Amino acid sequence: MLANVTVWAWIGAVGMLAGTVPSLWLWYRRPSEARYYATLAGVTGIAAVAYAAMGLGVGNVVTSGGTLPAARYVDWLLTTPLLIAYLALLVRADRATIATLIAVDVVVIAGGVVAVATIGTVSWAAFAVASFAYLGLVYGLLVKLPRSAAARADRVRAVFYTLRNITVVLWTLYPVVWLLAPTGFGLLTPATEMLVFVYLDFVSKVGFAIVAVGGADAIAYLEDDAARGSETDTGPSPAGAESAD
Repeated sequence: MLANVTVWAWIGAVGMLAGTVPSLWLWYRRPSEARYYATLAGVTGIAAVAYAAMGLGVGNVVTSGGTLPAARYVDWLLTTPLLIAYLALLVRADRATIATLIAVDVVVIAGGVVAVATIGTVSWAAFAVASFAYLGLVYGLLVKLPRSAAARADRVRAVFYTLRNITVVLWTLYPVVWLLAPTGFGLLTPATEMLVFVYLDFVSKVGFAIVAVGGADAIAYLEDDAARGSETDTGPSPAGAESAD
């Protein structure tokens, strides 16, 4: 028999907390690269707190569409932009691209909140809006960021593509779960829904962080590039090419 929602939530909290340790360790060991590891630690750390809140039953909001687990959506609202920011930092995407991707991501999450909190046509319309926005986000991850990656070292591109593929594949499964769960067609029980979300969150966040930490040597290439850029930069930045750094 499957464990109940609370047990899965606590399993998620412990898993996320454990997954934060490698990022914190490298943050401590490599202070000059703090922004990278702080971003990773933020992703799993926030998720750990969110799952602990769900385990304690904190943040459940009763709506016309059913119970909205606010902690889950606050988690996604904060951590998915951090994951996008890490990918963008890795390829040194320009700020306009980062801002656009994060804005579209917020639309996806907000649409999910409305879809859960409402019923009938409004709920399905919100799901459709979120799905359409997600297609735009996927386009950005598959097309826009790789353009920035093309100028980076082979090792940086290898780490980026691995992390990008993990993100796109796993994130695409979330709306499928939404459809199968009680929020959609009701083919999954709440406990099974929580189990699947814990699994997806664990791989998309802790798995992401582990691959990123394993590819920490790629950061050295980025720092070397930045150092060389600083030494050779004798004029103002070209318009529209402002770096995220």
